[in-house]
Amino acid sequence: MPSSETADVSGGWLRRLVRVPVFFQTSIYTGSNILVSFLGMISSALLARNLGTSEFGRYAFAVSFISFAVMFFEFGIALPAARLAARCTEPVEARRVAGASFLVFVPVGLLFAVSMYALSYATGPVFHTDVGHALRVAAVLLFVYPFIDLSVQISQGIDRLHTSSITAVLSQAAFVILLLVAVGVTPHLSVATALVLRAAAFALGAFVFVGWVRPLFAGAVEYLRPLLREVRAYGFSVYIGRILSIGTYNIDTLMVAAFAGARAVGFYVLAGSLAYASGLPVTGMAAALFARMTREAQLDGRWLAIAWCVGLAAALFTAAVARPFLTLVFGPRYAAASVLVLPLALAQMVRGVTNVYNAFLGAHARGRELRNAAFVLTASNVVFNFALIPPFGAKGAAWASFFALILNLAAHIFYYRRSVGATARPAAA
Repeated sequence: MPSSETADVSGGWLRRLVRVPVFFQTSIYTGSNILVSFLGMISSALLARNLGTSEFGRYAFAVSFISFAVMFFEFGIALPAARLAARCTEPVEARRVAGASFLVFVPVGLLFAVSMYALSYATGPVFHTDVGHALRVAAVLLFVYPFIDLSVQISQGIDRLHTSSITAVLSQAAFVILLLVAVGVTPHLSVATALVLRAAAFALGAFVFVGWVRPLFAGAVEYLRPLLREVRAYGFSVYIGRILSIGTYNIDTLMVAAFAGARAVGFYVLAGSLAYASGLPVTGMAAALFARMTREAQLDGRWLAIAWCVGLAAALFTAAVARPFLTLVFGPRYAAASVLVLPLALAQMVRGVTNVYNAFLGAHARGRELRNAAFVLTASNVVFNFALIPPFGAKGAAWASFFALILNLAAHIFYYRRSVGATARPAAA
């Protein structure tokens, strides 16, 4: 048995670790996102059993279509807002930066809702998966979707990552409750009803987040000009790179729909949701480090070592439990999705490590470097998606994601090493 002295030393080390802000924020982020994923599995299971494989595939396509489209409606605002907030010396100033960013969001959200209504007419003719009616019914509530990414970035900037993490849990829990009520009221849900309930739950979470952060709108207008100056200086470059890279990265679901059908989309989305959970600890660590990175000249190698070790262990564990988990939760019809989990979990491992480099470059306003790394991901996405998805369907999409993210990581390492030690661009005063 260990001596009492050893136990005291171990206990003291653990207590000190728990008190580290990064550990606390990472734990909250990881735990809350695991809950979000678990609640997401419950909502997906409810929908999968109620809608059937074809209708569930249409719902999964609609969600993927919204997620793909919303990336075009960020316009490079979120990262500069987070960086300005992180460099504020007084909490009141940070709350005014948050207020300014929320004011900018309002026309963006309205534009997104109108655009989704117009784009709904193209889903059937272009992607052979008609969800147009469902998107039109939910269009007004889709206003809230661009706010989700902004809230995460703002919470990083004010060093309160737990605010967006916990409200994400609230949103997903509200969605599950709304689905349970709807299933009890009607014997058969529609895709439109599911999208409306999901958007309503996200709107609830957004209202709670705003109330929790307590942005100051009085005096916020004076921060609009510095914010827009930062957007022009580097934010828009990051936005362009993100559009090209993540846009082409997420187009895999649309291509699976076009080449393999709605049923394959359902399998691919389920496997992706399960694999996503494996990357949460490292992603949370990178997000929690953002505010600290704005004040540090280079990355601490220990964070990278943790990212690799934790990411690999989580990926292998997720792949091992995928088949029994899918069979138990969704039923034997969905067990075939397990073959997609390993490449997608490995992709999440690589993405997690990349996020550490990405957070550092973003914290130092390295918009040009992030844009160039995004160009690499864009090119690799296009090459691997078109090479692997038409002949191999969803399995080809999973491995294409992994290979593209490997090249993206290499690009981030290259640009980090080239820029480390250079003077960070100053935030606007």
